[in-house]
Amino acid sequence: MARILQSLRRVLGLTSPNLPAFRRSIDTNFSFFQEGDRAILHGKNPSLTKPLRKGQKTDLRRGYLEHNNIIGRRVRDRIQAHKGPDCRLTLPTLDEYVSLTPRLVTPIYAADANLIVSLLDIHVAPPAEEEHAQQPLEILESGTGHGSLTLHLARAIQAANSTPPPLPAHSQIQYLQSRPVRPGEETEGKKETEGKKENTPTDGTTTVDPTQQQWNAWRAQRKAVIHTVDVSPKFSAHAEKIVRGFRRGLYAGNVDFYVGPVENWIAEQKRLRTPTGLLALTQNTPEPFLSYAILDMPSAHLRIPHVAPILKENGVLAVFMPSITQIGDCVDLVRQQKLPFLLERVVELGAGISSGRQWDVRFAVKKSRADPSSWMESSDAGDGAIQQDQEPQVDGSVESASTSEEAPREDSVLVCRPKVGSRIVGGGFVGLWRRIEDSPKH
Repeated sequence: MARILQSLRRVLGLTSPNLPAFRRSIDTNFSFFQEGDRAILHGKNPSLTKPLRKGQKTDLRRGYLEHNNIIGRRVRDRIQAHKGPDCRLTLPTLDEYVSLTPRLVTPIYAADANLIVSLLDIHVAPPAEEEHAQQPLEILESGTGHGSLTLHLARAIQAANSTPPPLPAHSQIQYLQSRPVRPGEETEGKKETEGKKENTPTDGTTTVDPTQQQWNAWRAQRKAVIHTVDVSPKFSAHAEKIVRGFRRGLYAGNVDFYVGPVENWIAEQKRLRTPTGLLALTQNTPEPFLSYAILDMPSAHLRIPHVAPILKENGVLAVFMPSITQIGDCVDLVRQQKLPFLLERVVELGAGISSGRQWDVRFAVKKSRADPSSWMESSDAGDGAIQQDQEPQVDGSVESASTSEEAPREDSVLVCRPKVGSRIVGGGFVGLWRRIEDSPKH
């Protein structure tokens, strides 16, 4: 065996210092099942095993599989269940993993999550060897839920970060103040991060976990990070397990989990990033630091004013809502408060929709206040009157009103309708705004 390993090292050009890296690459090539993996059993109905543990088993509809017989086997091997049929073993794809893992809330399935990430248009570069002063790419996800979208976002930024050290065994969730922070109020009494807690014995001494120290040092130099916030400790803990459980925690290092209202997270980040010392004399507020913000929560439109000051110029705000009228609430709030956002598109998601169905959501001004039919779309023109690649125009009885620049008018109405060209039904809506500031800063 030693001769075979030595010959393989010569062929690959590996010297002794590179041997640990070679071993690590073997451990992460996912060719063999290891303890902690979850396997897909392909039979009549595919099923997902529990995390593999020595001495445990996974019950099937007929018989059961002992984990000892799975650990060490090659991916895509066939295995005979005890008193049951034989089946083929594979590692779950991200789509299968999201669909088959236990859930406390309904996940955003892979088809929709992939589309959302694609609409965000995230681009990262591999970390350079030399150090740069460039700020990291930061993404806020408000509403962790099942952790499905979190995993897809983490996969999108994976190339920006270096290989992480071993992940600490205990949870890394950070807890915020449970009560929402009012505007201008400081965060007080914030709970310490569970993952950063140090073991304090009864004699008062403090023990330092070397694994945690290495993990914290690596986190500090990441070039891309996802901050995911949820008000439910139960949901957040479950989502952390979901992220850790996929491909041996391949993407876990890209995500920081927080529990509490997103307003509190924003207030705390502002406090931590506010300049101090001499720099505070010229700048008393932090620079915007978010490149992307995703709001997937009830009353998400009420959080847009909190997110606006920390979103970079040209940054993207995405709001995921179950109904089109809730997207209209966002459009109305941006318009009323004159927030520096430009609505780029509204896309409908759902089963049977391959690339999203675009909607036209905006305010229009009624020209005739007496007859409501005068400010509705004319019924004379059929679907064929407007080409799919053209934006549908409102009938002459409706005058389009700006959603960001002009002041609200009492005679304006919200227009919500699908773009012409598709006849499909979906189950959710994503609104995409981009932060645009035309006026110079003073």
